[in-house]
Amino acid sequence: MLSEFLNPNLVQRLDPSPDLNAFIRFICQEVSADVGLAETTLEQAFLARMRGGAVSTPEGVAFLHAVVVGVKKTIVGCYIMPKGLLLDYTNPPADIIFILVGNSDTPWQHVRLLARLSRIASNAEARASFKAATTGADLLKALLHEDKRHG
Repeated sequence: MLSEFLNPNLVQRLDPSPDLNAFIRFICQEVSADVGLAETTLEQAFLARMRGGAVSTPEGVAFLHAVVVGVKKTIVGCYIMPKGLLLDYTNPPADIIFILVGNSDTPWQHVRLLARLSRIASNAEARASFKAATTGADLLKALLHEDKRHG
């Protein structure tokens, strides 16, 4: 279940969309204390993952994620960006961006969370409900509802 990993502070609607570098820095600032790592360490991990291949889908969903040594707590977040954010050049700008930071000691947990997020995001109705959220609280409610549906 996502509820034990979702950080409500990382569930937001951002309009207008920041540029990619500003967004990654923002995420790193937000999660640094919770995961117990320096912002620069997180930024390097996200950028390395992005260099490794596509992190977004043709449907406009992105999975910005990193598995890092020393993470003390796995964190999941979700951002809605109506104008989209280009994370790679193989797909259109993503307007739904999931954030996931996990510990390298539990890679299976990271993979399972990615699979769960993917299943949830593969549903067009779920994506529409996320995009319709006007506040972070509305988005969190929609995420938790969809998570329960995919039990």
